[in-house]
Amino acid sequence: MLPSYSVTGMADPRSSPRQLYLAWVADQIEEYKAGLRRDELLELAEEAVQELFDSRDGQYPLTEILLRDAVDALIFRRLTLPAYRQWLRMCQKDTSGRPPESTSHPGPAGGDGS
Repeated sequence: MLPSYSVTGMADPRSSPRQLYLAWVADQIEEYKAGLRRDELLELAEEAVQELFDSRDGQYPLTEILLRDAVDALIFRRLTLPAYRQWLRMCQKDTSGRPPESTSHPGPAGGDGS
């Protein structure tokens, strides 16, 4: 069963809206990655590594965790997920503008990702 990301109808009253947002973003990113073929995921990782090397801070500590975070940030931008405050406003409105609990984004080439 999928957790509810509605701020007004939280499944767990101890969850803050920011925790719900972070869980929603993580779900969107993981769902996107699950829809990619291995070669597409490796291509995405190569792009993330290049962005790390192009960064202005001049540090290149390529660890598995850093690479995972870089790939997730790249996917976040590709999916054009809303920032926390925008997501919160969308969830507080009980309208069709609420972000979906599940993505329906195709793979990177516009295919079905399989």
